[in-house]
Amino acid sequence: MLRCRYRHVFALLVVAAGFVLSGCGGGPAAEGTVTLDKQPVDGGLIVFVPAGGADKGKPVSAEITNGKYSVPSGKGLVASSYRVEIRWKKKTGKQIDVPGDPGNKMDETVEVIPAQHNSQSSKTVEIKAGSNTHNFDLTSR
Repeated sequence: MLRCRYRHVFALLVVAAGFVLSGCGGGPAAEGTVTLDKQPVDGGLIVFVPAGGADKGKPVSAEITNGKYSVPSGKGLVASSYRVEIRWKKKTGKQIDVPGDPGNKMDETVEVIPAQHNSQSSKTVEIKAGSNTHNFDLTSR
């Protein structure tokens, strides 16, 4: 009888240790910096796209503020390989018509990150269990 009770206690300890070592199942986290021509990107977006396509999960994004981004644990990243897309639209100072709503104006924006770092990106990173740091020093050339 006593031996059976110890087995249950041991099993509970093993399960609890598994949660502690895995970060309570929250998944990996990622953070880092993003610069364009040595200047911090501010107001941009970083997107981690599963390298294996839709069957490997959904894209996970984070805002880039003052050159830094953070994807907390539990926000969708899994240990896998990802293609990285970085976008940053800046205002041109011009006003344009709101699409589908002529007469109303909005700020015109243009993408300042070259396509080689977003829609045509071939940059990949490996996200592992736990905390990950990936910095991106982009050039406009």
